Amino acid sequence: MSIQFDPSSSPRPPRPAATVVLLRAARDPGGAATIFMLRRSAKSPFMPDALVFPGGAVDAGDGPVASDEAFVAAARRECLEEAGVDLGARALHWFDTWVTPSAEPRRYEARFFLADLAAGEASDAAADGHETVEGRWATAEEILAQWAAGAVDLPPPTLCTLLRLADARVDGLRGLAAAAVREPLLPKGLLLPGPDGEARLAVVLPHDPEYAQLPGEAAPMPERAQDLPLRLIRDGVIWRPWPRGEG
Repeated sequence: MSIQFDPSSSPRPPRPAATVVLLRAARDPGGAATIFMLRRSAKSPFMPDALVFPGGAVDAGDGPVASDEAFVAAARRECLEEAGVDLGARALHWFDTWVTPSAEPRRYEARFFLADLAAGEASDAAADGHETVEGRWATAEEILAQWAAGAVDLPPPTLCTLLRLADARVDGLRGLAAAAVREPLLPKGLLLPGPDGEARLAVVLPHDPEYAQLPGEAAPMPERAQDLPLRLIRDGVIWRPWPRGEG
């Protein structure tokens, strides 16, 4: 992964975006719910080859700029376009908001929504074959096992969300009110020397002790995110929480 990171550049305004966690109930009582994930194309200029939830940028046709309605409309549209899943009028639970660090050239303010699906629903969900090239249903634990083995790359917000879902905190995510998630989580970027002498990129969250001293746009750590790792470090081809044993 090439590092595009310049803390001295003027920050670009983040583009509104929406992401949907499709959570499908287990067929058997007591079984684990499955999540639909997409692998981005290796040719994509943003997060190439990463495993992500369906989502994308808010378009002008989704509604008034930066309105709650536009984010929700974008979530429904992107889910249909990227995964072939029509959410209709079902409720979407807004549970998180992430903003890309200001040192990054491509920035988004992404709202994360949770959509509950019945067992067996959306069995025909699939990648669009352009931006995404593979789709899969799997439990959070299964996806994290593949990530730990280095088989899949998970962007920091995706990884943090899966860590929460694997800890069975989904009911807490559903219960968050809009007022609790409107305040964005704004990490900072940091280049660290690697063991091979090459720079490694770290994503530093606001509760990290070094956050306040680092250059870049800053924001307080939202209460909902206090349980997340202090930072995530690019380790070869994947991101890992720091300290390494966390998560």
